[in-house]
Order: sequence, then structure tokens, then C-alpha cells
Amino acid sequence: MQDNHSNLEEQQRSEEPFQIEEGLSANVLNNMMEETLIRDSDGDSNQDTKSNEIKSEISEINEEKLDQFRHQITNALEQFWTTEFSDKTSVKFLSQELLQYKDFQKNNDQPSSVSFLSLKEFGTVWIFQMESDQALKLASIFRARRQELESKVELSGHLDGSLFFEIGPFIQDIFELFHRQIFKQSLQKKFQLRHMLRPAFHREINDGELLLFLEFGEENQNKKGTMRFGIPVDFIKRLFVSRN
Repeated sequence: MQDNHSNLEEQQRSEEPFQIEEGLSANVLNNMMEETLIRDSDGDSNQDTKSNEIKSEISEINEEKLDQFRHQITNALEQFWTTEFSDKTSVKFLSQELLQYKDFQKNNDQPSSVSFLSLKEFGTVWIFQMESDQALKLASIFRARRQELESKVELSGHLDGSLFFEIGPFIQDIFELFHRQIFKQSLQKKFQLRHMLRPAFHREINDGELLLFLEFGEENQNKKGTMRFGIPVDFIKRLFVSRN
């Protein structure tokens, strides 16, 4: 009998309806649910709008010219790397990605080598990024050269601003290479070069500015890594129009 009574109480408890917390009416709960659904719906809508805008932007760029540009930059990088390090280096184009600057910031919250070239004359900013391991390996090579040592210097795995003391001139040479490929002339005096360990606020780049990032893979017997060259889409459009 006691077991039957216990089972009956358990059944009654399991069948008790959900109790609304005191102070919360059904209307309040419904409103909360509606607000949540509306916010989620707005988020999806904004994401779709953003995606469509990006597709529209890239559709205005001549794909044949863009392919030629990628090929040109890839070959120049490979030749530059081989000359700089006196060994055969393979540089391959890996992928391209369209990102607003604010999304580039969100996607790169870990330390890396991020450099910005501001070209006042053309009203544009280019970005060159290397992953941390690759930047440290290059820094160790350049420090050994500076100290006239036969082998590279092993550096701490911790990135800090001193990194750019070693690799800053090398990065400027890379921007010089890009500038020559695009404009067929050397960098002029009116440019600014800034280095960061993470992409942060830049007074000449709006959060919503759309950039095309070209990713390259570099590999030889001593070094392996990826690097990215970011160019504003508006600048690419102007560049390709001027080449017509």
C-alpha cells in the first residue's frame, strides 16, 4: 500500500503543469519570446544584406584582370623570396577572401605580424600579414645577419614590438615590390608604414571598408608559412578602370 501511495504521489508530481515564476505574466513571457525572435530575424536579415552587398562589389571587378593580378603578385613574391634567401622557394596563391575591416579584426585576435602601408597620394591603405611563427623565423634570420652570425638566432616564441626592428625593413621591401608591380615605379616619399601585433583602429580605414585578401603559401626546406595581402576593393576597381 505504501508503494502504491508513493507511486501515486510521483505520478501527480510528474503531471503538474509548468508554473510561471511569480511576477511574470504570460503576456510578459510572450513579449520576451517575440523580441528574441525579432532580434534573431533582424540579425539574419542583416547578414543576408551584407552578403549580397559583398557579392555585388566583387561582381563589378573583372575576373580576368583579377586573375592576372594574382598571378603577377605570386610570381613577384616567389622571385623576391628566392633572391632574398638564396634558395629556391615555392610561393603559391592559396585563396582569396572578401572581408570588412571589422571582420578582419575579429578573425585575427591572436598575435601576428600586421603591417599597414598608407599611400596618401592614392588615398588607400594596403595590409600585409604574416602568421607569428613565420615572422619569428624571419626575425631570427635577419638578426643573425645583422650580428654577422653563421646560423640563425633562436628567438622567444613571444611576439612584441621588437619583432619589427628585425623584419620591418623586409616588410617595407615587400610593399615596395607590390608598388612596383602595380604602378611600375618605386615607392615615393609620401607614405606611412605602421606595424601592429593585431589589426586595430586605423584612422584611414573605416570599420566597414571592404578589402580583398589574397593568401599565399611560402615553403622551402627551412621555412613554411602563409601570408596575406589585403587591398581595398574600391582601390582595385579604380586600378582596373585605369588599365582599360
